[in-house]
Amino acid sequence: MKLLLRLMMVLGLGLLLGGCASYEASADPGRSLTKTQRFFVASNLNDNHGLDRQLVEALRAHGRTAELGPLTMMPDDTQVVLTYADRWTWDFGDHLVYLQLAVRDAHAEQTFATVAFGAKVPLREPANTTLGRLVDNLLKK
Repeated sequence: MKLLLRLMMVLGLGLLLGGCASYEASADPGRSLTKTQRFFVASNLNDNHGLDRQLVEALRAHGRTAELGPLTMMPDDTQVVLTYADRWTWDFGDHLVYLQLAVRDAHAEQTFATVAFGAKVPLREPANTTLGRLVDNLLKK
């Protein structure tokens, strides 16, 4: 019964958001973030919306340890580095239209997991809600 209810909710949400927004997540085969505890969010100098702080808050809400800053400030015990790219549009206020999160090992350059949000029509929800969904999807991978 629970499975049927979840399926109906997902389908309903899909119909509601169909054509408006998309969420895509991928991870290399055999790689998972479910047991990763120590994240470092690399600050993006082009970020005028404080997404790095919001990412840290979302990770901490999931019980993970997360720090932020430039890569030169990364703690030695960091397991993975999270980077992000965002795009915004203005329509009587800033609206997030694209956000991609990428994860790599702390001492490697190769990304092994990504999750992205894209909207053809800007959603009228706060950026931290969208960001929370992306973090949820990323940690399930």
